Amino acid sequence: MKRLLLLLISLLTVLISSSSLSAKEDRSFVLTHTPAGWDNRSFAFCWYHEKDIMSVHNVPFCSPGIVRDLKMSPTARIFATLYQRGKRSEVAVYSFLDGHAIHQFRLHDEPTAIAFTANAKQFCVAAKDRYIYIYNTSDWKQLRTLPVAFVPTKMEISKNGYFIAISDENLLYVYNMETGRVRKILEMEDVVNHVTFSPDNNRMAVLTKKGELHMYDTKSFTVQDTYTDLGTASEAIFHPEGKYIAIITSPESIVVLNMKNPTEDRQGIGVTGRYLRHLGFARPVRKDYYLLYNSGNKLMFHELDDLVPDYQHLVSVEVEEKMDEWLKQMPGETLEDYHLRVNEETRALQYTKYENEAATELAGDVVGQAQVSFGNYDQEQNVLGISFDNMPDIYLDVPQEDVAEFSKPENLVFENTKYGVTEDDKFEMLYSEITNTETGKKYIYDNLDKQALDYMAMSDNFVPLDLIHQSSMEEVLLQEIREEVVSAAEEASLISEHTHIDVKTKVEASTNAEGEKIMNYAVAFNYDVEPEFSAAEDFGPGKYILSQSESAMAMLRIVENAFKNEFKQYLQPGKKVRIELTGSADAAPINSKIPYAEEYGSYTEALVYNKDELTTVTVTSATGITTNEQLAFLRAMSVKDYVEAHVEGLSTMQTDYDCYIRVSNERGAEFRRIGIKFIFIDAF
Repeated sequence: MKRLLLLLISLLTVLISSSSLSAKEDRSFVLTHTPAGWDNRSFAFCWYHEKDIMSVHNVPFCSPGIVRDLKMSPTARIFATLYQRGKRSEVAVYSFLDGHAIHQFRLHDEPTAIAFTANAKQFCVAAKDRYIYIYNTSDWKQLRTLPVAFVPTKMEISKNGYFIAISDENLLYVYNMETGRVRKILEMEDVVNHVTFSPDNNRMAVLTKKGELHMYDTKSFTVQDTYTDLGTASEAIFHPEGKYIAIITSPESIVVLNMKNPTEDRQGIGVTGRYLRHLGFARPVRKDYYLLYNSGNKLMFHELDDLVPDYQHLVSVEVEEKMDEWLKQMPGETLEDYHLRVNEETRALQYTKYENEAATELAGDVVGQAQVSFGNYDQEQNVLGISFDNMPDIYLDVPQEDVAEFSKPENLVFENTKYGVTEDDKFEMLYSEITNTETGKKYIYDNLDKQALDYMAMSDNFVPLDLIHQSSMEEVLLQEIREEVVSAAEEASLISEHTHIDVKTKVEASTNAEGEKIMNYAVAFNYDVEPEFSAAEDFGPGKYILSQSESAMAMLRIVENAFKNEFKQYLQPGKKVRIELTGSADAAPINSKIPYAEEYGSYTEALVYNKDELTTVTVTSATGITTNEQLAFLRAMSVKDYVEAHVEGLSTMQTDYDCYIRVSNERGAEFRRIGIKFIFIDAF
């Protein structure tokens, strides 16, 4: 009990200390020894030295043997270690809360590498018998084995679970994790020091002893970029937002590289304590990410608050949201009018319009902050070059007789300026009304036809128009089903017009583990109840049984009816479907334990995403319900129970459930909700 208390205090101290850091103030924690290695999941941290595995405040977790490797689960509730006891290596899993052993693995041969999948559902152990053993983390039973070509000393799994990369010396093999097929064989010119995958799974970074970083795309596994002069290049980690990568270039130095603009944006971090072993990232609430590294026996928290945002990504997210709405058939719009409004030409024009609007809003007054100068005048084209120190040059149409009047750049006034984003993620001027205040003459610079991110070439996100039309028409059918169910519920006085149920469909472009482009189909169901009517029509305080919410029942009857009729075609035996369950709760305190009769099962350390962070929830008849997180989780599980019982054909599919819970900081029935989203993989 004392150890558990010390460990909890240790974790809380890190969280509190880190959340109170001011900008540019590094925080350090002194360890009793320079760690031989360490790992973290946000602010959950453990390290090892010889036989001991320790917390950030040097509280011992366990001493299994000479520790060779350590990996924390993405849930931050457990960690796995590969250690040597006597002449034999072994693998075990321990609790991060109290250090007790959870599972000891019995292998046919000695283990050489370990890794968790990013969703924490599976754990992999590579062994000398040239197999990778894959286990289910819910019960630690072996799911399958993956035969490999050599004995790996390093192993890395992509965030989406598509790929498992193994390496030894200069050999690197990438496997399709599901089928076991070799996707890529690389024989590098030098020893492979480290392999890691980007947060969006689109890139694989390979570091070699030669001091080079080779960036591969994960569709074809061909080299896209190579970065040099990286010293020993011993380890790399992608920034969670994907634009930057941090690299250990020596035992006392780190480079943080902007992969879209590596020559101009390359920052160095000096490490005074040497013996730099590992890198990690952590993010306090409402702050930028901290880069974690050890400087000798100190754990350092270095705030990276001056990184340039990923403008291309920010623009694309906003544009996709707007395009999703624009591509749908509007209420009252005939099918003929819809096809006239939404065609290949108008779709591209609309995308470019939204793109320019989003980029212009992000850019702010870039030209107002620029140093402006004049370039050359092209007498054949009648264009004057105008240069800026913070964006690409432009060429303005200026009659030859007006050129002499352009004497001072500061006399130019730029109005109604619109911007785009270049390939290296900088803003560029696409349109401006430019007045020469010396003469009062106005000139128009118009390059709006240029598409900084050519819409038709966006192969990753491009969805054929016929599938968009199909999705839009099916959403109309779904809305008709909704109206029928809602009308029946209102006539029976189960709900009122104050309950609003939302149904949406969307075709989503994706890529499978073989690098082939596929189209997924998302069908989502959510609802809302006006606050003053929530208490009567939705879950009451402490309630989680589905029948206790008429609004939730009405929504799920729409789900049931949809998959009995128009959407039955997507329930194909053997096909994959990912189902996102959502449950939410308000902040009303639970003053006494709510009995739980295991109506929806017994759960110990069940995986959930809480505010998008992966964690676990335990709720059994013995524990009862004492937290709002448990309530939100059980409301989500009530949805799973319903669809498994009422959606015929779902049981024949390969189903993968993810649970998302939300706990509001406010009280009220309007914060007690459920929702469900079906994502049919390779649906067309």
